[in-house]
Amino acid sequence: MKHKNDYSVIAFLSTGEVKKWKFVHLLKGFAMFLDQEHPDWMYINVYNRRTGNYLKRFYKGNSVPDFL
Repeated sequence: MKHKNDYSVIAFLSTGEVKKWKFVHLLKGFAMFLDQEHPDWMYINVYNRRTGNYLKRFYKGNSVPDFL
């Protein structure tokens, strides 16, 4: 797969807690996972997993694509 686990994601919750995931494949599916498991998330920062470069921030309620 061309895009296999390209992303690392840091989620910021309204409680002040920060959660990190190193291997993320589909960003849209990941946002849906957060909605179910961590409904108090406010925004996520997305990074290129291989280089560590920051790519983009997504806020809860905004449209998140599968890939950047």
